[in-house]
Amino acid sequence: MTSEKEQEGYVFNPFLNPIGFWQNYLINCSEASRGFYENVIRANLYWFKAFWDPWLRTAGLESEETAKVE
Repeated sequence: MTSEKEQEGYVFNPFLNPIGFWQNYLINCSEASRGFYENVIRANLYWFKAFWDPWLRTAGLESEETAKVE
């Protein structure tokens, strides 16, 4: 006797269910890592501007790019 889902072409396979779980898990982990690294880069730029640019100004070594005010 066939079930309604088997008639539609869907056959329940208990070995394929964990694959979907791990795919979603890995996708979410990679997205979280990407967001973390983007924030680290942004924070690094803020610290760089806060501590490196004043030192360059006092040493007289600033270039036109670092002298721009955003």
